[in-house]
Amino acid sequence: MRALYWYARVTLLADIAGLAAFDSVFDAWFGGSAAAPVPPPSDEEGEAPARGGGDAASTVDARPGGGVEASPATTAGGRTFGRSDARQHELMRLLRAAWPASLPVIPSRRRRPARRGRRLDMRRVWRQARRDGGELTRLRWTTRPPRARRLLVLLDVSGSLKRHTPDLVRLVYTARHPRTEVFTFGTRLTRVTGALAAAHADTALDALARTVTDADGGTAIGAALTGFLANPRYLALARGALVVVISDGLERGDSTAMVRATERLSRLGHRLLWWSPLACSPTYRPVTRGMAGLLGHLDHLGGVRDLATGLSEVERIPAAVTGPRRAAWRLFPPE
Repeated sequence: MRALYWYARVTLLADIAGLAAFDSVFDAWFGGSAAAPVPPPSDEEGEAPARGGGDAASTVDARPGGGVEASPATTAGGRTFGRSDARQHELMRLLRAAWPASLPVIPSRRRRPARRGRRLDMRRVWRQARRDGGELTRLRWTTRPPRARRLLVLLDVSGSLKRHTPDLVRLVYTARHPRTEVFTFGTRLTRVTGALAAAHADTALDALARTVTDADGGTAIGAALTGFLANPRYLALARGALVVVISDGLERGDSTAMVRATERLSRLGHRLLWWSPLACSPTYRPVTRGMAGLLGHLDHLGGVRDLATGLSEVERIPAAVTGPRRAAWRLFPPE
């Protein structure tokens, strides 16, 4: 009866001024079912949730870290990660070797001596000439050696990714590099680059657990990405970088902010890759409003749920960064 009331109210009531007459008619016909205030039926992608996990969250939504669906609830406190086993250490060793070989490179700003090049190293040429009695006997060259582009990783640690979070953190840890920046987001944005600087993986995971206080909680992807772009220091990190977002894209409420932030990240970065645990399924289709809206701004949409699938996607980076821009939609053509 509650659902019938709301369906009838939404479809038959054209103006709020007629609400009293509508309730009166509904009450007369169905025997007083509309007399008491009736909450609307739940809708996962309906009204935007209140930030901070206030009283607006339903009893179902208020269970943070369910590990299945996105939630608006905010958690306070860290999450502990278990020790890495032998198989995980082996996969992390392979990942540490795969990242440098997969990242795109650009010419460095500093010049170095080289056997060949397009620019003469005049200091070395003159020094050689003095040693040879004033004759220019040998030419010396300089070049700009290649260096890896900046890697920016934005990792979703909300409750819908709870079972995948430990391996995803280990995956991000293996990407440590002087030009790598890592942020996590659930209901807030946290910079964790420093926490992942430890030499040992389990030490880094312990440090990250103390730093990130919204793990396994609610989801606010659009607010987190918008907050990242609103900070000028963070914005500079995205300019020209290889941007990797690891998230299932299950945004609650209006997904417009998430889509707009993704579009801007795509314009700022060299390439924008989106890795989702859901995309590991061969039957996955980005049909939710959020994923369907941002698909046209992605250069690649891949599936990552653990270290093994992460290694596969890292090895696919060279193909993704050398292909056409914003080509992720080609992997999921309209049916």
